[in-house]
Amino acid sequence: MTSRRNFMAMSAVAVAGTLLAGGTASAGDELEFPYNVAFTEKHPGHWTNKAGSHVPEVEVKNDTLIVRTPHPMSEKHYIVRHTLVDKKGNFIAGHTFAPTDEKAISRFKLPADSAGKKYYVTSFCNKHDLWVHKVKL
Repeated sequence: MTSRRNFMAMSAVAVAGTLLAGGTASAGDELEFPYNVAFTEKHPGHWTNKAGSHVPEVEVKNDTLIVRTPHPMSEKHYIVRHTLVDKKGNFIAGHTFAPTDEKAISRFKLPADSAGKKYYVTSFCNKHDLWVHKVKL
């Protein structure tokens, strides 16, 4: 099972990196990504009614970004990874989970100049794909 878990973790990183880093800059110099490949609360695509347990929730405490995905964790269905990227798709931090983890919670130290900036937080589910939440600090 370790090799499958590693494969899923690396796949999540590759998908997030490809979608976010490879996105095109709009007039506001923010990323764009294809809906129905990466999902949001507003655009759940073919995963209607799944946003509530898959969209990452964000809380900021001092210089730490706390990411929670309110999703059950089991061997067959779990959150694989959380990733934090800036508005241009630059990787800031990531955390990979095991199906045996009790909850999908990550803590990321924010860059010193984060106030007022936009970031994307991703949550990757092994069954329901990549979910993205845009946050302005």
